[in-house]
Order: sequence, then structure tokens, then C-alpha cells
Amino acid sequence: MKWAVIALLLIGCVQSKKEKIYNDKIKKLLDEDRINKELELTYLKEIMIAQENNDTQAYRFYFNEYISVPRLDIPENLKKTKDYFIGGKSIKY
Repeated sequence: MKWAVIALLLIGCVQSKKEKIYNDKIKKLLDEDRINKELELTYLKEIMIAQENNDTQAYRFYFNEYISVPRLDIPENLKKTKDYFIGGKSIKY
């Protein structure tokens, strides 16, 4: 009986460690996605300013920066979590 209890405790510890590693990977992925989306928003703001000022050089620069931001493939189930950053921008002219 004593060995069964010890075995169950050890199995529980291993499962908890695996869950923590999995959760850390998810958090890292969502954090990286948030950083990328915030960077995209910054570039979109600069693109809009460049358009308003008819600054073609700035527009090209920020557009190239914008399209170079990596897009991460986030699974649909993670998009429903509280840590998911929706991002995007609704721009009206």
C-alpha cells in the first residue's frame, strides 16, 4: 500500500512538470505573437502618418517593415484563451 501511494505521488509530479513545460511553451508562443502584433500596429500607424504626409519614402520603409513581421500560426483553441492578443487595426480614412 505504501509503495502504491509513493508511485501515485511520483506520477503526479511528472505530470505536473510536463504540464508546466507545455504551458510555458504556450505562454512563450502567445507572448511572441503579441509582440509581433504590437509591432505591426506601430508600423500601421507610421504607414498611416506617411500617407497623410504624402511621404513615399517613409511609406515604403514602414510597409517593408510591416510585411517582414513574422506571422505565427496560432491554433484556434489558443485564440480563445485570455492571453491571446487579437491585434489588428480598424483604419478609417
